[in-house]
Amino acid sequence: MSTAPTRLHRHSTHTAVATPSQSDHQLLDVALHDPANRFLRHTGKRFRASVINESYRAAGGRGDVPKQIAEAIELLHAGSLIIDDIEDSSETRRGHATLHREVGLPIALNVGNWLYFQSLERLSETPLSPRLTQAMLTRSIRTVRRCHEGQAMDLGASVDSVPIDQIYGIARDISRLKTGGLTALSAWLGAAAAGADSDHRKALSSFGMVAGVCLQMKNDLQELRRFVNGDVRCDDLRNARVTWAWAWASRTVTEQKMIALQKRLRNACGDRDEYRAVAETLLGIIGTRGDDYVQRKLQNSLRLLGRCVGSTRGLQLTLQRLQSKR
Repeated sequence: MSTAPTRLHRHSTHTAVATPSQSDHQLLDVALHDPANRFLRHTGKRFRASVINESYRAAGGRGDVPKQIAEAIELLHAGSLIIDDIEDSSETRRGHATLHREVGLPIALNVGNWLYFQSLERLSETPLSPRLTQAMLTRSIRTVRRCHEGQAMDLGASVDSVPIDQIYGIARDISRLKTGGLTALSAWLGAAAAGADSDHRKALSSFGMVAGVCLQMKNDLQELRRFVNGDVRCDDLRNARVTWAWAWASRTVTEQKMIALQKRLRNACGDRDEYRAVAETLLGIIGTRGDDYVQRKLQNSLRLLGRCVGSTRGLQLTLQRLQSKR
């Protein structure tokens, strides 16, 4: 299975009006290709590309899915990370400066948006039938639109002021629209590329949704754990995001304790020691609840998927690799 990072070259940029001059190429390299490639080198686990390939094989495909499809989902995900970092005012990602801090917000914003369109262009170049390619494009566009709706909810809700009884539902809906939706798309694309029927596509897409939501749960917990262990990144707390840590806490402690914790976050005002105290409190409330929940959800989802497809071994190994990363 190929997991090499996608790399964008000059020929990735097309123009319908003229052949780019040498000076044009240099400008594009400095303000587009080079920043994009630097970011793509640090895009992490390539989990979604693995889901595409394993879904392709689970649905009857041989080998790997056509490379344009795996590249498309990774480019789409990379673009969304760049935009997320801008909107969260993040300083670092995976130990490196965020792109907007490295090259400035205007260039980073343009790169992030450009990667969305690069993703769709990759899909349009798949060596599949025009009808299937169109279906993939339609599904991808719908998913990207829903991801932006989830991001609007993420940006609009502040966990330090949301009513306690709404926290869980908001966290669930955001995860389904964003991370869950993108992973569901990955599984659906793999199944569709293999020529799977609608029942198999639906089953793999449903599995992808659960896997993506669980990935978000894991990421929410990891950020808190890393922060209390000395990492500087605390974007979710600093931006008062509605995360799964708060969702589980809202169903564990009394409303009075939740209100007190909301107030402490609201009054932190950029104080990292206060953020760390809130993080420690949340993790103390949750205990192993989050990890146990993720494991149960993934196991149940694989069991249900096994009723429809021949083998889930590849997807199970992909999830195990994801679970092993801390």
